Amino acid sequence: MTLWFVSMECANIAEAGGVKNVTFSLCKEFALLGHKVSLFIPVFKCNSWDKLSDVQKDCIKTQIDICNKKESLSYTKAIYKDCGFEVVLVNHPIFSEKEAVYTYTANEEKLNPKHKRGEGHEDFLLKDTLFQKAVCSYLSFTNEKDIPQIIHCQDASTAVLPAFIAQTKYADKIKTAVTIHNAGPYYHHEYASLEDAKFYTDLPDSILKESMNGKRVEPFLIAANSGANLLTVSKDYAKELKDSSNVENTDGLSKLFNKKNIKIKGITNGFDFERYNPSDTSFSKLPFAFNPETGDLDGKYKIRQFFIDNVINSENFPCDGIKKYGSLSINKGGRERYIAYHGRITSQKGISILTEAIPTLIKQNDSVRFVIAGQGEPRLENEIEELTKVFPGKIVYLHGYNQAVVRMAIAACDFIALPSYFEPCGLEDFIAQTFATLPVAHKTGGLNKILNNKSGFLYKNNTSQALASCLNKALEKKPSKINKMIMFASSYVHKEYVWSKVIEKKYLKYLKEILKKR
Repeated sequence: MTLWFVSMECANIAEAGGVKNVTFSLCKEFALLGHKVSLFIPVFKCNSWDKLSDVQKDCIKTQIDICNKKESLSYTKAIYKDCGFEVVLVNHPIFSEKEAVYTYTANEEKLNPKHKRGEGHEDFLLKDTLFQKAVCSYLSFTNEKDIPQIIHCQDASTAVLPAFIAQTKYADKIKTAVTIHNAGPYYHHEYASLEDAKFYTDLPDSILKESMNGKRVEPFLIAANSGANLLTVSKDYAKELKDSSNVENTDGLSKLFNKKNIKIKGITNGFDFERYNPSDTSFSKLPFAFNPETGDLDGKYKIRQFFIDNVINSENFPCDGIKKYGSLSINKGGRERYIAYHGRITSQKGISILTEAIPTLIKQNDSVRFVIAGQGEPRLENEIEELTKVFPGKIVYLHGYNQAVVRMAIAACDFIALPSYFEPCGLEDFIAQTFATLPVAHKTGGLNKILNNKSGFLYKNNTSQALASCLNKALEKKPSKINKMIMFASSYVHKEYVWSKVIEKKYLKYLKEILKKR
């Protein structure tokens, strides 16, 4: 097959959220299977070029009609090292001036106080639409034999592309698919009105009017109404997206998906085990090796001691990209139990559930310690910072991101708390299980892949009381039981969810079905 993958982010090129890992793994695995793969991605200021070879900068130049004017842009072509798939990078100032893929950085806020750290780009509609029109335009520079059979778009920021393809002479030749990575509020990249949608896209009124959610025009609905195949990142999330009662967590989309009887295929994301393999420090980036599948955890506890002594409690905090709040004390006997959280500090992730549960847990158990890592909403960040002051020695907050430190934090802990209100798939549970850290999670969406009392712990009602109760039950488990669960969980993830198997068993079958459709 000839496949184009279209995404705003990709691991090792431009990174933001979980979409980066899915994009990279899809490109990598399909390329390794011998399929002709091209990845389309913008050139942001944060892009890394380390993994790219044979770079042909600005090899094609063109102009795009958008918002009643012409925008000049260029394409840079390269090859992703080791994997061999083609990368086509779109160059335009609207991308290259951005320091992050979706949101403003602290530095950008310093340069312009209106660009608040953590908030989405004010010109995101122009950015999204220009990128998608650029991908569509690239067809005119493509040899007939290299025209893709399938164009696979990642999330709402690229979901309008199928409509642009449908307006070209290739409409009957190219199949399109759109993966919904997150349909929660603030993730829709919707146009505020029919007039806005028309202004940016210049698509037919018939498509735009059919794609309205109240006064807004939804990219996912535009895709569905343009003949695109919709899929999402887990079976359970596919069900939730069609549940008309799930209006709040989808900002109204689930009701429309249900009403319009739009088909959504659920394929649970895979996991790139090689990038995290704890038995090989060159991949895991951990200071010591260990093997949870065999029960060899000596390296894990060496990591814990190293993490506490040389990172957390170091007089001179040594880690770029992270600001540390709080510290961790050790009681006599060293019987502390460690609970981690890593991810975006946002309402969706249930951060307030966690911050409300922490005081209860600390008061009930003097040996419990918390390691929280991530960034996001300032209000929630402040809640965590305040807790480090209220409970000195019991909580450390690592604000920002540093790959080595974050991985060390997860590997150093016994459990990881995942109190998301909704979670399309989830990657943190995979990473934690691979690092012998058992997840304690709200039973929702993609987190349902955790097997309760086997590969982790699940609770139903997402309240601070329910989270605290579930964590207490986990803390009370005998070490022998925990060790058995660790061995099972790490082996289960490795055997059932590696990307190569997901591609072979699920994605290939699905894409072949798409090609058969008329």
